[in-house]
Amino acid sequence: MMMAMSHFCCLVLLPFFFGEILMMEGRRLRFGDCELSGVSFQELRDYFDAIREATQAQDRMTDVVLLKTVALQGVPISESCCLFRHLLRFYIESVFRHHEATSPLLRRRTSRLSNSFLSIKGKLKHCHDQQKCSCGEVSNSRFQLIREEYEKLDRNAAANKALGELDVLFVWMEGTKG
Repeated sequence: MMMAMSHFCCLVLLPFFFGEILMMEGRRLRFGDCELSGVSFQELRDYFDAIREATQAQDRMTDVVLLKTVALQGVPISESCCLFRHLLRFYIESVFRHHEATSPLLRRRTSRLSNSFLSIKGKLKHCHDQQKCSCGEVSNSRFQLIREEYEKLDRNAAANKALGELDVLFVWMEGTKG
């Protein structure tokens, strides 16, 4: 009887446990009026974790920070979509493009992360097309600060630095979950 009861409890609790995991993975990002669904943080983190050690080991400028937490905090909710859009475009057009992988394996792993960013950018474009992604002075100035710091560095060093700091961007993105 006791064993049957423990099996019953497991059967009852399993859907709640797995349901919670699925809910966490299926959460949506909300940037002001723009809501993005189907973004897997676990996938993004897995791709980042696969390149983190190699990328951060190449970073020799530990006194320079591109993605300052303060630049991401305090952005009005109505402008968060714009800042995110700027950052995605920046990573796709500058960071991933100029990153020089040290091995074919690292190149493939970085490419997977880049493709995930492209996918999110496509979803974000839909919000932009529906005029749910407005820019303002704060989002534009914050992005400009990040861009200016990036441009002060050698292209490859800057790309390495920006890739190594993706965890800061992910924390900010996860803070937008609805």
